[in-house]
Amino acid sequence: MIDRMQELLEAERAGVRCLAAMADETPEGEKKDFLVFLRNDEGRFCAGLSRLIQERGGVPTDRVGSFAEKVLSIEGEAERLALLVKGQAWVVRKIDEIPPGETTPGEKAFFSDMHKAHVVNIEACRKYLPAAG
Repeated sequence: MIDRMQELLEAERAGVRCLAAMADETPEGEKKDFLVFLRNDEGRFCAGLSRLIQERGGVPTDRVGSFAEKVLSIEGEAERLALLVKGQAWVVRKIDEIPPGETTPGEKAFFSDMHKAHVVNIEACRKYLPAAG
């Protein structure tokens, strides 16, 4: 279970890095506020995952998932955001793969919150993506 949490922690850190960079490049306004909100959400889950890893006797790594480099190497805000949405969906799938019997009630509640937040954030991101043709 600690390995699953470490993998999610590294992914969330990648999300923080991407969103921080994207927010820094975005002019003041609604979109910048949204990117900062998403960054803060990812940061909240980093803190929670670190805590859960420690509660299980593990030591959180300081690694950042390679996803951050992939997103930030892409030119174009919409393209970056589209890839970020795929990353958010990956996190949702990874949470869905956690066997319920392997988690404590506190972990279940945390992962439920994390899952819901990512689903909501994916939908909110669609507002800033070009319509599919």
